[in-house]
Amino acid sequence: MKVYYFDLYGRAEPIRLLLTHAKAEFEDVRLTGESWQEFKADSEKCKYGQVPVFEKDGKFYPQGGAILRYLGGVHGYYPEDVEARFTVDEITNLLDSDFLPKIGETIFYSKSDEERKEGFAKLVEEHYPKFFGFLEKQLTSNSSQEFMVGDSYTIADFVAIAAYISHVQHPHRKDQIEPLLDTTPTLKAYFDTRAADFKDYINNLPECSI
Repeated sequence: MKVYYFDLYGRAEPIRLLLTHAKAEFEDVRLTGESWQEFKADSEKCKYGQVPVFEKDGKFYPQGGAILRYLGGVHGYYPEDVEARFTVDEITNLLDSDFLPKIGETIFYSKSDEERKEGFAKLVEEHYPKFFGFLEKQLTSNSSQEFMVGDSYTIADFVAIAAYISHVQHPHRKDQIEPLLDTTPTLKAYFDTRAADFKDYINNLPECSI
């Protein structure tokens, strides 16, 4: 099995975390420059010209969200109960569609360092606290405060942990973002507990921009 993505955390990190937790051996293929252009040009492997792509037994699976739900089903991280599944998708979409893109826009598309600095300051003041508050409410209303939905890992947890790794714990942003968790103690405890499950994985991660 292989996971194809850039040398970033991004949309591949929840997939990597899921496979790691499931103890499923896989090759983490990080595409750069020429290797990306070559992969992108192969429509059999890269159907939509986008990554992440997951490869298994010679078949290539596109689209990060679909891959995550597929692997969640295979490894028992995607609930059969439709109500629980809805909540899992709700949290996953909240992070993937609303929380993370705005941060990526600021980091990658600011026109100057000054604009990036001002944009990030606004994220710290408004964006991060708002979404941390959403996750705090979800955890406190859940049957267990150790997981986002239900009493065991779901794909929603892998998306949340990926966001924690790439943003809260990122060495360039940690000092500004981590203190924000003091206002959401349940979420802070959740991240501490879940990160401990991935201690070896996190300690061996390459440093990426996002």
